[in-house]
Amino acid sequence: MNLQHTKIYRTKEVLKLIGISRATLYNWFRDKKVEDVLRDRNNFRVFTESDIKRILEYKNILKHPNGDNL
Repeated sequence: MNLQHTKIYRTKEVLKLIGISRATLYNWFRDKKVEDVLRDRNNFRVFTESDIKRILEYKNILKHPNGDNL
Protein backbone atom coordinates (compact mmCIF):
# COMPACT_ATOMS: atom_id res chain seq x y z
CA MET A 1 0.00 0.00 0.00
CA ASN A 2 1.35 3.42 -0.95
CA LEU A 3 0.81 5.86 1.91
CA GLN A 4 2.41 8.80 0.12
CA HIS A 5 -0.85 10.71 -0.40
CA THR A 6 -2.79 9.19 2.49
CA LYS A 7 -3.37 10.86 5.85
CA ILE A 8 -1.67 8.71 8.46
CA TYR A 9 -2.05 8.67 12.21
CA ARG A 10 0.30 7.55 14.96
CA THR A 11 -0.74 5.16 17.72
CA LYS A 12 -1.16 7.91 20.32
CA GLU A 13 -3.56 9.83 18.06
CA VAL A 14 -5.60 6.71 17.34
CA LEU A 15 -5.89 5.80 21.03
CA LYS A 16 -7.27 9.26 21.78
CA LEU A 17 -9.72 9.16 18.84
CA ILE A 18 -11.03 5.69 19.68
CA GLY A 19 -10.91 6.01 23.47
CA ILE A 20 -9.05 2.82 24.35
CA SER A 21 -5.74 2.09 26.05
CA ARG A 22 -2.55 1.12 24.27
CA ALA A 23 -2.65 -2.28 26.02
CA THR A 24 -6.18 -2.93 24.75
CA LEU A 25 -5.27 -2.09 21.16
CA TYR A 26 -2.13 -4.24 21.26
CA ASN A 27 -4.10 -7.11 22.80
CA TRP A 28 -6.63 -6.90 19.96
CA PHE A 29 -3.78 -7.07 17.45
CA ARG A 30 -2.05 -9.93 19.27
CA ASP A 31 -5.27 -11.94 19.65
CA LYS A 32 -6.20 -11.32 15.99
CA LYS A 33 -9.41 -9.53 17.00
CA VAL A 34 -8.37 -6.70 14.70
CA GLU A 35 -5.94 -6.98 11.80
CA ASP A 36 -2.63 -5.29 12.57
CA VAL A 37 -1.68 -2.18 10.61
CA LEU A 38 1.28 -1.25 8.45
CA ARG A 39 4.53 -0.02 9.91
CA ASP A 40 6.83 2.74 8.76
CA ARG A 41 10.54 2.37 8.06
CA ASN A 42 11.26 2.77 11.80
CA ASN A 43 8.83 -0.09 12.56
CA PHE A 44 6.26 2.24 14.15
CA ARG A 45 2.62 1.47 13.43
CA VAL A 46 0.90 3.85 11.02
CA PHE A 47 -2.87 4.01 10.80
CA THR A 48 -5.05 5.15 7.92
CA GLU A 49 -8.61 6.36 8.26
CA SER A 50 -9.82 2.95 7.12
CA ASP A 51 -7.75 1.28 9.88
CA ILE A 52 -9.34 3.59 12.45
CA LYS A 53 -12.80 2.82 11.09
CA ARG A 54 -12.13 -0.93 11.31
CA ILE A 55 -10.95 -0.66 14.92
CA LEU A 56 -13.94 1.50 15.86
CA GLU A 57 -16.29 -1.05 14.31
CA TYR A 58 -14.77 -3.77 16.47
CA LYS A 59 -15.04 -1.59 19.57
CA ASN A 60 -18.71 -0.90 18.79
CA ILE A 61 -19.43 -4.61 18.36
CA LEU A 62 -18.02 -5.20 21.85
CA LYS A 63 -20.03 -2.29 23.23
CA HIS A 64 -23.31 -3.41 21.60
CA PRO A 65 -23.00 -7.14 20.79
CA ASN A 66 -26.70 -7.49 19.88
CA GLY A 67 -26.70 -4.44 17.66
CA ASP A 68 -28.64 -2.48 20.28
CA ASN A 69 -27.99 1.23 20.10
CA LEU A 70 -28.95 2.22 23.60
